[in-house]
Amino acid sequence: METGKESLTALVSCFARGYHASKSKEPIFNDFIAHSLLKNEEKQLIATNWAKAIAFFDQEKSEALETIDEKLEWVMNNQTVPQLVSRSRYTEDGLRSAIERGFKQYVILGAGFDTFALRQENLPEDFIIYEVDHPATQAIKINRLHEMGIELPANVKFVPVDFKSHSLREELEKSGYDEQKYTYFSLLGVVMYLAKKDFYQLLSSVAEMSINGSSFIFDYLDDSAFNNRIASKKLTQMRQITAQTGEPMVTGFDPFELDLELQDCNMLLYENLSPANIEEMFFVDREDGLHAFDHFHFAHLVVNK
Repeated sequence: METGKESLTALVSCFARGYHASKSKEPIFNDFIAHSLLKNEEKQLIATNWAKAIAFFDQEKSEALETIDEKLEWVMNNQTVPQLVSRSRYTEDGLRSAIERGFKQYVILGAGFDTFALRQENLPEDFIIYEVDHPATQAIKINRLHEMGIELPANVKFVPVDFKSHSLREELEKSGYDEQKYTYFSLLGVVMYLAKKDFYQLLSSVAEMSINGSSFIFDYLDDSAFNNRIASKKLTQMRQITAQTGEPMVTGFDPFELDLELQDCNMLLYENLSPANIEEMFFVDREDGLHAFDHFHFAHLVVNK
C-alpha cells in the first residue's frame, strides 16, 4: 500500500489511540476500535519505529530501557498518547453534551482514521455524521473498512474535500448537510500546520454555513511554542520531527488574545483550556505518568453572526 503524508499521520494517530486503549488500566479515551483498522504489519512497523525513536527524545532512557516494549511504552506515554487521547476525550465529551441540547449533525474535519462513527451509541435516529478529509486519505480508510469487513452505519457520510480546489460548503451540501440544524464541528491536530489566514478563512466559511449556536472544537499551540528560548524540550523536538517530514508547525496563538484574533470570523470563544486546565481535567492522580503537553490548548468556539 502506498501511504501519503496525510494517511501516514492518520495511521500513526490511530495506532496511538489504540495503544492507549489496550494498555491502560484506566484509559482517558477508550478507542477500542482503533487497532482493528490497522493491519498487523502496520502495527509492528509503527511500534518498531517509535521504539527506536527513543534515542532522539531521551538518550539516557534509551540506554536504561532494554526491551522494545519498554521503549515503545516510554515514547507513547511521554511523546504521543497524552495529547491525542485528551483532545479526543474533550471533543467527544462536548459532543455528547451538544447532542443532549439538540444538535443533529457532527462534522469531523480532517477525520483521518477517527472511529467515532463505529463507536456511536444511543444517538438520535436523525443524527448524521460527516467525515471530511483529503480524497486520498479518505479512500484509504474506506478501502480499509471494506478489507476488514467493517460495516459503516447508515448515518455516516464520507465527504472528500481537497481544500485547494473544493468548497467545503458545497461538498457538504452535496452529502445532505443541513445549514438550519445545530452542528458540532471538530478539527484536531491540524491548526498548528495551517497559515493563520487559511484558518480564519475556514472558520468564516463554517460560520457562513451554520446557524448561531453551532460549535467548533480545535486544539492549538500557544505562541511561546515557537520561541526557542522558552519552548519546552518536548515541543521543540516535536517541531523538529514534523519539519523533517515536510509538515512544519507554523502557527501559534496568544491564548489571552485568541478571542480578539477570531472576532472577524463570526465566532465567540466559549471555552479556552490551558495545559494546566487539561492536566486538572484528565491527568490528576494517574499512576501511569501521563501528563498534559506544554503549549497545547483546547478551544470551543460558538457561531455568532
